[in-house]
Amino acid sequence: MRILFYTGKGGVGKTSVAAATALCCARRGYRTIVLSTDAAHSLGDSLGIDLQAEPIKIEENLWAQEVNTLYELEQNWGEVQRYLTDLLAWQGVETIAQGELSVIPGTEELFSLLQIKRHYDEGKFDVLVVDAAPTGETLRLLSLPDIVNWWIVRFLPFVRGALKVVRPVVRRMSDVPIANDDVINSAEEAIDALTDVRRILTKRDVCSARIVLNLEKMVIREAQRSLTYLNLFGYAVDAVIVNRVLPKEVNGHFANWRTLQQEYEPLVDQTFSPLPTLKAPHFTQEVVGLELLEQLGKELYGDQDPTKFFYEGPVQRVERTPEGFLLIIPLPFVSEEQVHLAQKSDELLISVGWHRHRILLPQSLARMQASDAFFENDEMHIVFTGLPVAEKTVS
Repeated sequence: MRILFYTGKGGVGKTSVAAATALCCARRGYRTIVLSTDAAHSLGDSLGIDLQAEPIKIEENLWAQEVNTLYELEQNWGEVQRYLTDLLAWQGVETIAQGELSVIPGTEELFSLLQIKRHYDEGKFDVLVVDAAPTGETLRLLSLPDIVNWWIVRFLPFVRGALKVVRPVVRRMSDVPIANDDVINSAEEAIDALTDVRRILTKRDVCSARIVLNLEKMVIREAQRSLTYLNLFGYAVDAVIVNRVLPKEVNGHFANWRTLQQEYEPLVDQTFSPLPTLKAPHFTQEVVGLELLEQLGKELYGDQDPTKFFYEGPVQRVERTPEGFLLIIPLPFVSEEQVHLAQKSDELLISVGWHRHRILLPQSLARMQASDAFFENDEMHIVFTGLPVAEKTVS
């Protein structure tokens, strides 16, 4: 399967681009599904069709799906749903609100990831196009496997053991619902699945992220941050989509906007180089329905196959040096002052702005100490030497 992951700031036309890409792939003969992971679903509106929690066929070779959290919880996580409903009922929450409140924050992202794994494992489709949430939610979605796995690996065994001791005591003293082994098993299954999703999405011969933007200053800056964080978490980016480019001959109010766009257009090409930029014009009407989506796909890709790898760049890698090793991570648009590193045992914590990423170091590096870090050609080089490992901070 080929996975194409579209993200960008809200309002840039990301959903239209994802839907147009899926339609283009389907009409090239690929069995294609386009999946919306955005809680504020608009994929169905773009296609002009009411979508459901399960894939529905749009036309030959094309399916579409919008993830529904309550549906997924009821269908696949019954034990967890029943426990949460019982717990809310014990707390006196009205029945009508129990269903909504039983959706724990973050489960939307969780179920989106699990749907990606489901389609990958089933192998029914050649191409999976993901219409992701706006940038912030997408970054949380992509970092979820790392974050949840880190917590669960450390605390789930403790929780399971503690519950065995606490459950009989609590039942004698209170009627508060206590999670049983089936609930804990469901949590463990989800964590195992998330580990698999992380592996799938970071396979550079399978998945590519593509950043959609408009020629506006704030949007371009947001796209730069997106590229930095996607590199930080090890996800490949193979193209930048510049959407809604105004024609040169516009007049009046839009002439001023076109002048600004002409200033930003070469900036985007230079800033994101060597990533290619694929461009689409500003349509004179809302891009809704298959006919207009087909036109948008032709503007973006021309005769090119949308599933191709438009760029295959550097990846996180380890290189040997006379003194030890270098861990090299691409981090464009970041200065040394913005990055903070901390090492504890076999973990390396990388902070860029408000995003943090934990890297579990291979044994060859875990026995060593991160003694220095520097930037070279938009890559962060972290120097590991043979000194004994202690808790160490490198700025």
